[in-house]
Amino acid sequence: MPLRTPDQRAEVLRKIDEKLSANTYLLSFEQAFETLKEIEAEMLAAEDDSALYSALFKVREELKRLMDGRALELGKSEDWAEVVKWHDTKLMLRPLFRAAEEQKTAAAPRYNDAFRALSPEQRAALAYWEKKTGSRLPRPEVLEAKLRWNEVRLRSILRFIPDLRFRRWSERVKAILFIGLFFAIGLVVAIGNNSWVATLVLLALVAIVLATWVRDFICIRRNPPSVKSKS
Repeated sequence: MPLRTPDQRAEVLRKIDEKLSANTYLLSFEQAFETLKEIEAEMLAAEDDSALYSALFKVREELKRLMDGRALELGKSEDWAEVVKWHDTKLMLRPLFRAAEEQKTAAAPRYNDAFRALSPEQRAALAYWEKKTGSRLPRPEVLEAKLRWNEVRLRSILRFIPDLRFRRWSERVKAILFIGLFFAIGLVVAIGNNSWVATLVLLALVAIVLATWVRDFICIRRNPPSVKSKS
């Protein structure tokens, strides 16, 4: 999103301040939660506008400060603390989420660099996020192993083996059955003709195909899910 003008920035901040000042800053838990989400949505849209992002961050910190005492009055201190922890976690991990989104259209190194640059606090936040969502972000070593396998798969004789990673399950089954039938017929003919050399060659080829497909399935299982910060 292009940088906003000073007037546009002021308008964004004015609208949020109006919500914060409702009832003389005595927000209900639900009002505070919705305002927090609105602030973070504006921060997300202002990631490339450092001036507005910094101003919104300060407003967000002020909301947290105000609601710490207010939540105590409402008997919702634990609920508010959990909300803040969850939203702080997503904010801390935003650079990693953004790199993960960008890697769909670019190479993995940027994501790998972002992951390896995580601070101890961010790594703790990632562990909390993964536990909370039941998701697991791919580790750099997994992505690097996947890239190495791509190189081997595409630049060797293995490229002639049907690639199961880029097919629907029905197509994978058809490919496996077709190749399996081909080798089964070949083995029957070779054994029937007492051609042990041909039999051994076919068995070696079967082993190569099976090993390749096992590696393909490992890649499929490790394929990173689309990253969503989940509200």
